[in-house]
Amino acid sequence: MKQQKGPFRITRVVGLALGTVGVVAAILFARHDTDRRGSRATAAVRPLTDSALSESEIRDRDIAFYERRAAEDTASAGDRSQLAILYMDRARATGAFTDYQRAEKLARWSLALRTEHNGQTFGLLAAALLARHEFTQALAVAHWADSVDSGVPAHIALLGEIELEMGDYDSAARHFSMLRLDRDQYTIAARVARWRELTGHADAARRLLRGAVARVGKRDDLPREQVSWFHYRLAELELRTGNLDSAEASYRRGLVIFPEDYRILGGLARLAAARGEWQSAIAYGNDAIAIQLDPATLGTISEAYGAMGDTAQAAQYARAMTASALKQPGPIHRAWGLFLLDHGTKADAKRVLAKTRIEMRTRKDVYGYDLLAWALHRQGRDREARDAMMHALSQETEDAQLFYHAGMIERALGNTEQARTYLDKALTMNPRFSATQASIARATLDSLGRRGHV
Repeated sequence: MKQQKGPFRITRVVGLALGTVGVVAAILFARHDTDRRGSRATAAVRPLTDSALSESEIRDRDIAFYERRAAEDTASAGDRSQLAILYMDRARATGAFTDYQRAEKLARWSLALRTEHNGQTFGLLAAALLARHEFTQALAVAHWADSVDSGVPAHIALLGEIELEMGDYDSAARHFSMLRLDRDQYTIAARVARWRELTGHADAARRLLRGAVARVGKRDDLPREQVSWFHYRLAELELRTGNLDSAEASYRRGLVIFPEDYRILGGLARLAAARGEWQSAIAYGNDAIAIQLDPATLGTISEAYGAMGDTAQAAQYARAMTASALKQPGPIHRAWGLFLLDHGTKADAKRVLAKTRIEMRTRKDVYGYDLLAWALHRQGRDREARDAMMHALSQETEDAQLFYHAGMIERALGNTEQARTYLDKALTMNPRFSATQASIARATLDSLGRRGHV
């Protein structure tokens, strides 16, 4: 078990917590863009670098190199595309919002210069827009890409990915069903896995991600941070479906590849919290936020301190979570919204409800409906909450959190048998789905006359 590393300290205030697969997948595809005819996208020659430098130092040198090239050749679409890739890499590593803006500007400039044989740049532009939660614009870019060169698997997968984020599951299914994956399309496989995961096929998603992990493990030309992301994705699926040992194994494999991966460190914090290992959760969480200040990880640390009875530290981390979440793109950071609904006041619930409604004007996915339902429930508006919850359950997503929320809403409405069914399903699916809410689910199920799960 990791040891706690002292009191609350935040040494770097950085970070945009990105929840989409597309941001990573688009960058990877841009590096290895193979179209249906087997040709590769044009790329400028990389500068020579000192092998003793770190990846971040090499990236900064590459940025300087391509900045000079772009300044010297104002008509070069390729240099601008390559520079956009580098800025996206740095943005994801450091959370610098200005780098996402630079990447978007460069991608637009590159496409203005040339759309033919520039398919990777469409993915880059869409990724930059996804990072800012500009889903409608990202979808327009994806349609633009497909109109320029229709039938390219990466363009079809990009459309499906964005449609998933927006909750247009019928269109996403049509696009993903068109794809025929080959063994080397690991970035597309990650997008298809997300579709299978959201639509009640976690086993199929798991197989796809394991295959992708095996493929990237054989590559020696990918940044460590991007290789570790595939292990992180698999670990997140395992954690969400209650396979804690498998989740830990995947997290640790990724951490060996890239020890500074704040996403994996945050995942290990959530895993430790699920096991009730509070000191370890705090230690991993502090390691993560020392690299990037992620609201979800701050919430995990707050819950861990709360479980140990340290209300002062719990409150301090909760305040830091709010401060960080309010700097994130989009109307609401969902992990923060759920945290407030689970630990806050009715006034907090009202605030979350208002922000969720704004987001759902353009993003009507299952987790948006889940957040809406839970916010309505916390306001005592359970009939409306039930209607929203039916949308959240519509894709049969294998996520215990959804069924827990559905069960608590049915209990509030007096529908005892349906509440039992949902709560039992949640605890059967993942008895440790939440560090704080799983125990409430068990106690509630017991109170309804059925023994809860261990």
